[in-house]
Amino acid sequence: MPHTLHYRPVTTVLPSVEGKAVVLDAVLAARDARVARQQAMLQQGGVLLSLTLVAPGAVKRSPLLDAIFAAALDALRPYVSDARARQEAVDDSGHHALYLLDGDARDWKKQVIALENRAPLARLWDIDIIDRDGKTVSRRDLGLPPRRCLICDDDAKTCARERRHGSGELQADIARRYRLHQQALAIAATMRQALITEATLTPKAGLVDAAHNGGHADMNLALFLQSADAIAPYLGDCAACGMTFAGQPASPAMLAAIRPIGIAAEAAMRAATGGVNTHKGAIFAFGLIAAALGRRLAGEGTATLADVQDGVRAISAGLLAELQQSGDDSAGKRGYARHGISGARGEAAGGYATVTRHALPAYRQELAADGNPRRALHVALVTLYAVNDDSTTLARVGLDGLRAHQHWARQLLADRATLADETRLAEAIAAYARDCAARRLSAGGSADLLALTAWCGQHFTPN
Repeated sequence: MPHTLHYRPVTTVLPSVEGKAVVLDAVLAARDARVARQQAMLQQGGVLLSLTLVAPGAVKRSPLLDAIFAAALDALRPYVSDARARQEAVDDSGHHALYLLDGDARDWKKQVIALENRAPLARLWDIDIIDRDGKTVSRRDLGLPPRRCLICDDDAKTCARERRHGSGELQADIARRYRLHQQALAIAATMRQALITEATLTPKAGLVDAAHNGGHADMNLALFLQSADAIAPYLGDCAACGMTFAGQPASPAMLAAIRPIGIAAEAAMRAATGGVNTHKGAIFAFGLIAAALGRRLAGEGTATLADVQDGVRAISAGLLAELQQSGDDSAGKRGYARHGISGARGEAAGGYATVTRHALPAYRQELAADGNPRRALHVALVTLYAVNDDSTTLARVGLDGLRAHQHWARQLLADRATLADETRLAEAIAAYARDCAARRLSAGGSADLLALTAWCGQHFTPN
């Protein structure tokens, strides 16, 4: 790329921190009432999950704390969907939710600890698990160290007891964590829009669009739109998870951390589509990008596209080795074994260089020429057809079919008169799309890279 491209974060507004100061007696009374509610629910039998917020200072409820509590409820929803009883309460003395659950208390404690460690904001959620005998399961019971202080790396209870950090410092950290949460949500929203932009671009060859199904008998545009909605929150979770690695070098440990999120995203995708794989590759690509960007934003406050690429390469350092391992007989592994085509793993290991070296420069050049994003995306798509060793295309039509597909695209790229005319370009792609549909040629890998191109083109700028 000729210029350093900087991430342009979505502008957000921090909710107000103003609220009514509560005296200590009211706080203690609220705590006693909460314990009474816990004991009453435990009489029904089961394991109790109790949620409160970390809210230092005299103000226990404010628009900011309300928003943090709402985020906690959203995060807990998949865990407590089968709760046998629940109570959620908010008043000037604070926020509290109770859920009566089945299962083993220690297993539940492991799950909520993992949740508390998944995002910077989750450090503000105080989730207790109380067993059937009324005993709170502690981190120590699981052989884990106590929770760390918001500000330093010491025991949180020690810092609170000794009042090592002032109210202003603590409130500033709470605000910082919520701003990171807002950025993670914004990343999810913009990635969702990029997936929709890719899906609705029409015409496309070998892909579903608004006009046809591209040789995919089990897919249509509506499924892609439903899928984009379903997976977007998980991309935000990947960004938030990446943020927890701020100050640490990017590494394959981040991949291990976000893989469960990716698995959950794929399950949500299949639930939304009736089992159809619409966005598995996009979940992988966008999840890696989101994690790398989240880490950089949390640690440095800014990010360039090169920074994000470097992060993705470090996160993906072990992916190519996976292609050489025995195990599942996937199309990606077969393509690598027979033809040396590394597919989605190779793209990740290279930091999505196909996008930054080819598709994104083409998109930016064409957009600068006439300001037409639709034509620019079509040129970027044809560029991807020409240079991408798409493992999906390989699986559908073989190596000769892939090379013929690339040859068609190179010929079209050489025809500047057609490229410069939106109508002629669309007609050329539509004619080729009919041929691809007849041969059941799919370019799913290029679709994922086109969505990344659209997202990068929108959110990384020279200044």
